[in-house]
Amino acid sequence: MNELLYFAAWEWINISLEYTVVAWTRLPRLLPVVIGVNLVTHPVFLFLLERFGRALPFILACEGVIALIEWVLLIAVYGRRKRAGFLACMSLLMNGVSYGTGVLLSL
Repeated sequence: MNELLYFAAWEWINISLEYTVVAWTRLPRLLPVVIGVNLVTHPVFLFLLERFGRALPFILACEGVIALIEWVLLIAVYGRRKRAGFLACMSLLMNGVSYGTGVLLSL
């Protein structure tokens, strides 16, 4: 039960922060999109952390892969190939905030 509450709390914090950091984009359906990409990537990320540990190189590699996956998902949703660079920056910003929050919470 504690693990489920921890997961729900972390997801709430993460989604709230990631949405806040990209809300300025005013893209349509942004909140459901942020929720969706997080629910695709974060459960897998948390599983991998529990399975393989929390070594910094592993976490950074996972964050890089997550940013790439989320970028592809953003392109799939918004279908804006000409704005792929913008969506990549958005994905990196979202993941940077997520990573930074995780670092702060682990102190």
